[in-house]
Amino acid sequence: MLYFKLGKPTRWLFIKLLSMKCERPLTLSLALVSAFSPLASAGLFDHSLYNAILRHYVDEKGYVDYNSIQLNGMTALESYFERLAAADLSGWTVPERAAFWINAYNARVIYLLAQTPKLKKVAEGSDIFDHPFKVAGQMLTLHDIKDRILRAKRNEKNGRGPILGLSLEKIDPRIHFALVNGTLGSPSLRNTAYTAENLGLFLEFAAAAFVNSSKGVSAYDGHLELSRIFQWYRADFESVGGVRAYVMKHLDPEKRGDAPEIMKLLEGESRQTSYRYDWTVNNRMYAREIRPHYEPNPAKIPADAFTTSNHELNETK
Repeated sequence: MLYFKLGKPTRWLFIKLLSMKCERPLTLSLALVSAFSPLASAGLFDHSLYNAILRHYVDEKGYVDYNSIQLNGMTALESYFERLAAADLSGWTVPERAAFWINAYNARVIYLLAQTPKLKKVAEGSDIFDHPFKVAGQMLTLHDIKDRILRAKRNEKNGRGPILGLSLEKIDPRIHFALVNGTLGSPSLRNTAYTAENLGLFLEFAAAAFVNSSKGVSAYDGHLELSRIFQWYRADFESVGGVRAYVMKHLDPEKRGDAPEIMKLLEGESRQTSYRYDWTVNNRMYAREIRPHYEPNPAKIPADAFTTSNHELNETK
């Protein structure tokens, strides 16, 4: 039987699925399809359940079908969280750890927002980012994952700092374009899970997509407007020359016609700079109501583009 030829992660998934009471018909089919995907056996951790959710319920523009996830995807996400909770990251490389934490963060946001699929806006400072859940043997909040783990900083909400053996040693500012807090102001949600193999390339595409979208950077009448992400995490970009240098590096005239105007404003250290953020939920049901100014514009990734770059997150230890 094919089952006996499957690797350990997929055997675990197959046994888990057989034991599930699947009153939601799509849950089992989603997970079974994910079990035989190439991603299922990649790396030290199996993200295939989460990947199946992304492929089925997130479109190419990053909009999420939260209503359908509430009806058919919650059991699959809960099974994925069980695996996240029991994960032992000992000996993992930096890319493997980074991919794990990015997926854990984004999956948890999807799960929380799917519980209230008609929510239209996430209030600034919402406490959904402060509800702890178990990941890698630790009770952590979304703020903990972002600040204590991926940024190796102190979580200002609870005063706790980095965790030895779990936190990344260096901050890579590109993580801010991979973490999606369920709003249109955040980067668009990619409908493929991160892995150690695709991390470097996907992060670079995410950074370029955000900078070259109007919600990341825009200009009008000599006025420069940046996402508040660049304001909130300004210090994280200091290691790469600062926010202005970073934006200038990723601006692409082929992707946006106003690139020369933005470049001029950046080079002139324009005082006419403001920051904005749209807290509207990235829900597919609201897509037609959203102003084009905030239309998600993720870079298209080739299906076979699972290679890494030589950035910090691709270090092996």
